[in-house]
Amino acid sequence: MFIVPITKMPGVESLEKISGAGEEQGRVSGRNFERVLEDTMKQMEEAQEASNEADELLASGGIDDLHTAMIKAEQSTAAVEFTTQLTSRVVNAYNQIMNMQV
Repeated sequence: MFIVPITKMPGVESLEKISGAGEEQGRVSGRNFERVLEDTMKQMEEAQEASNEADELLASGGIDDLHTAMIKAEQSTAAVEFTTQLTSRVVNAYNQIMNMQV
């Protein structure tokens, strides 16, 4: 029987190293947030396009399996719901920041 030796696990890096510490941290996180929003919108649009294509193929007889079209439709629905929740949370956070007294 072979026993695996116990080795030291690597430590967790600090958040500053991961996100890139320094004066540009605020600008970097702003760009990252913008990138997240753009990527989310692109993913939603791609999911909707894939769902529409699957629906057209199913209607024209291009694909025989209904489950593929249903999976694409559910992915599109999930992407739209995620995007809607993300934007509403961003608006709520903005409103809370604007209502803070300085």
